[in-house]
Amino acid sequence: MLDRIQPKVPASYLNDMSRLEGKPEAARGGARQTDNAAAEVSLSEEALAMQRAMQAVKNAPDVRTDVVERIRNEIQAGTYKINVEALAGRLLSFLK
Repeated sequence: MLDRIQPKVPASYLNDMSRLEGKPEAARGGARQTDNAAAEVSLSEEALAMQRAMQAVKNAPDVRTDVVERIRNEIQAGTYKINVEALAGRLLSFLK
């Protein structure tokens, strides 16, 4: 099967594989069980900042009801204006 995936497998790799056949998992470099009950992880300042930002995004509402209500009122009153130049500029950036 290895020959089908990699036509030129190094001979040393095949020799290592044949030596490991039938040996326990620990001898093959697999997962080892340890007696440690807990592990300690420390995050960098950048990772902590990213974690705080992600939490802020999760806590933010999906819909800004104040903005939606303001625009809805302007549309109903006929005073809602669209800046066509700004809209065109943003649309063009997607076409590039």
